[in-house]
Amino acid sequence: MAEAARRLFGGGERGGRAGRPICTGVGVPDWVVPLAIPTPYPIGPVTVYLLEGEPLTLIDSGPATRAARRALVDGLAAAGYRVEAVRRLLVTHGHHDHFGQAAWLAKGGVEVFAHPHEARNLRQERAYAILWRQLSLAGLPLLTRLALLAGLLALDTTARPVSRFAELVEGETLQHSRGRIRVHHLPGHSPGHLGFELVDAGIMWTGDTLLEGITPNAVVGPDPEDPTRPFRSLAAYNDSLVKLERSGVGLLLPGHGPCIRDLSAAIASVRQRQDQRSRQVQRLLDRGPAPVMALLRALFPGLPAVETFLAFSEVFGHLLELERRGRVRRRRLGRRELWELVPLGPSSAASG
Repeated sequence: MAEAARRLFGGGERGGRAGRPICTGVGVPDWVVPLAIPTPYPIGPVTVYLLEGEPLTLIDSGPATRAARRALVDGLAAAGYRVEAVRRLLVTHGHHDHFGQAAWLAKGGVEVFAHPHEARNLRQERAYAILWRQLSLAGLPLLTRLALLAGLLALDTTARPVSRFAELVEGETLQHSRGRIRVHHLPGHSPGHLGFELVDAGIMWTGDTLLEGITPNAVVGPDPEDPTRPFRSLAAYNDSLVKLERSGVGLLLPGHGPCIRDLSAAIASVRQRQDQRSRQVQRLLDRGPAPVMALLRALFPGLPAVETFLAFSEVFGHLLELERRGRVRRRRLGRRELWELVPLGPSSAASG
């Protein structure tokens, strides 16, 4: 089932970062059981969290592959549970490695919870016509566009659509026998990304909002409130980082890799890398107007066509943020969209 995704995205069922430790140790409650679930993606295993107590709860599920299902069943059994005992699934966001098995779990009676802005992702409703137009305007060659879409179609084989789920929004509180869980909307990596805070414990499950050693891609897709325009993911992501800073949480349990125990350092590292990428984009545009494809070739030389989507999303996301800040603008030239720097005025130049 996942063979096409393995060929396109690299790594085996263990993934390209299989050796990274998962989040365990000091501060993680003994009733929280992290389960390493393999994925066919380069990022490697996803961490699914089992919350013992009532109701027996999972945070995320892993992708819909045989290896992932086996790992989930075996992980639950090692903790003393059958899959049928799980009553609730909290989905941080609608990316394949985080919700792929949700439909299978729902068939067994598990109630699935997610943010309403993830509905398109969970239902696997793809705005391919809009994406094709964006890629065409960006100057991507025909074969690259076709390979990119083929990659996305292959990716969809590693999840099953979820047509019905219970909606969670900012500020809701879920009851659990070991403690109340507060819902936080943390958009950016996806429009409806959620964090789940264990109230009064200084702990939050944060999906892919922050990962040690990896800068999460603020994926650009359709805006959930107006699918005809792109979601300004980077601005939303940076707002979510500010929200995390102000949350008072001291321990993050992420979807990949080890726990994050120094929130300030992790956020500072992400901002530094964002700033570096933004400066790179602006330096390239300082040479003259350019389509997104020219920026991709300069920033990611030799990138395989099937791996272009995340690179495109990163560059396009930075351009949208620079446009929002008035630093760049775009104009049409035939069938291409060119991006150019906005000249700084005297006062801007002096303050910069």
